[in-house]
Amino acid sequence: CSGLNFPWEIIWGPDDHIWMTERGGRISRVDTGTGNVQPLLTISEVKSIGEGGLLGMVLHPDFGQQPYVYVVYDYDNGNGYTERVVRYTYENGQLGSPKTLIDNIAAAGNHNGSRLLIDKNDPSKLWISTGDATQGDNAQQPGKPNGKILRINTDGSIPADNPVAGNPLWSLGHRNPQGLVTANGLLYEAEHGPDIEDEVNIIRKNGNYGWPVVKGPCDAPDESAFCSSHQVIAPIWSSGNSTVATSGMDYYNNG
Repeated sequence: CSGLNFPWEIIWGPDDHIWMTERGGRISRVDTGTGNVQPLLTISEVKSIGEGGLLGMVLHPDFGQQPYVYVVYDYDNGNGYTERVVRYTYENGQLGSPKTLIDNIAAAGNHNGSRLLIDKNDPSKLWISTGDATQGDNAQQPGKPNGKILRINTDGSIPADNPVAGNPLWSLGHRNPQGLVTANGLLYEAEHGPDIEDEVNIIRKNGNYGWPVVKGPCDAPDESAFCSSHQVIAPIWSSGNSTVATSGMDYYNNG
């Protein structure tokens, strides 16, 4: 298919179609045999600024019984550029019944994160990656949802076993995480470094990954004290003194 406006998320759906978001606000299904694009919904309040707009999407693993589509997008709430996660219901070939699950996440022209993940082994939890929205200090403040990996229940409530009661925070100290995948019982994340040191991390409960003080591993003199005092978790891979602009992630379990 062609004529697309910044496609961001692509998912292989249970209907053997590709489900896709475009940054301008459109959600579509793509017939892989013909390339035909079937628009399902254009979210009118989406505002695309720079790298912001309609971004991540995930379908509920039990889509036949729970036909829910979760998306994250940026909009203007009257007080500034803002990010929210919304659940839609898929019925009769259309998306409707929107329910906002989490809102008031700061957005910006870049560093919005915005990957969504539901692990089929724990389909009651929704993982959300958020960027620092170009304000690095956000990433180290537990009370702010930016620069985090968030974990909520798929109905929007906060799990009782999250690190901080009533807080969606799962880990902090992230710059712009855009890759999330589970494999072998672990949660993996990929994020963009500032100019070097793109990262792949294993995400631990209440883990601190260092940003904005630390980029990549704790290998610079001005990083050591912070790493020690905050028990910063080092990445399992870093691009070193270059960048590869890591974005999405998937798990391939064959030779």
